[in-house]
Amino acid sequence: IQYPHGCIEQTTSSVFPQLVLYRLMDLSAQRKATIDRNIRAAIQKIQNFQTTDGGFSYWPGDTESDDWGSNYAGHFLLEASARGYTVSAALLQQWKSYQRSKASAWNMTTAPWYGSDLTQAYRLYLLALAKSPDLGAMNRLKEFKFISPEAKWRLAAAYQLMGQSQVALQLISKLPVTFT
Repeated sequence: IQYPHGCIEQTTSSVFPQLVLYRLMDLSAQRKATIDRNIRAAIQKIQNFQTTDGGFSYWPGDTESDDWGSNYAGHFLLEASARGYTVSAALLQQWKSYQRSKASAWNMTTAPWYGSDLTQAYRLYLLALAKSPDLGAMNRLKEFKFISPEAKWRLAAAYQLMGQSQVALQLISKLPVTFT
């Protein structure tokens, strides 16, 4: 529930599991109320990380968006909204616009670090989850010659969410199911 720093990852990590805790154990009414307060407070706090481009910065008040943090916090917000928590429609719309912009602009030659195919696949999965898929970006990533197995799994999940089961199955056929 508490991490020592207030970055976007730790803020999100402190509450994301609380969205499903009730499925894993019996909770008292008091505990449920505490979890509810924690989730509502995190939704409010995450708004302080949103930058003018719609993404989320690593630290509150920073002006530059963080790709992974934007994915992760956006994922939490989508899941919280799906579970009935109030998440500003404007906040989510700005985040989706940011995600679509980053998805369209992504290519491996301009990607800043190893693993950016997984970041892109996660972004594309989240856009599909938000019912705003970017099929062009998905197809470009699918055709990327050096896409990692981890990214293929995530991309397959995006295709599955779009109802394209055959494409999803083709992507994951013969892939490992364990990773080091």
